Amino acid sequence: MPDLFSLRPAVEADRPYLNSYTYAEGMDYLPSLDGVTVAANADDEPVGFIRIVLDSQGVAHVNPVVTHGLWRGYGVGKALMEQAQQEHGELRLVSRGSSKPFYDALGFECCGWDLIEKGVSEDCDGCEMRDECQPQPMRKVV
Repeated sequence: MPDLFSLRPAVEADRPYLNSYTYAEGMDYLPSLDGVTVAANADDEPVGFIRIVLDSQGVAHVNPVVTHGLWRGYGVGKALMEQAQQEHGELRLVSRGSSKPFYDALGFECCGWDLIEKGVSEDCDGCEMRDECQPQPMRKVV
């Protein structure tokens, strides 16, 4: 649905939107805009974003991908993930909560925690909501 949104690198003016989206999902604010791509509506307002973190071997980790609640179901998350896959090849991530079916539908497979960059997985270590969240390491290789 490219007529509904377009993808572009994040800019500083996007930060309030992105931080409100992470906060609404119970996540920390973004430490920087490095590796962040936004999906922007016709008014150039972010409706979703993805942040890619490269590990020491150059493997891309999604941390996180978030779509504003009103924009879910319009292909925003899928478009962000597909662009990241085209750019980086293999993607790794930690699926949290009810997001696993989304990643399953995109062809991701479960993998071991040893394949996930420590900076990505450390949020799960000792988290009081771990049982409820049921984090699952996943990856997709093209």
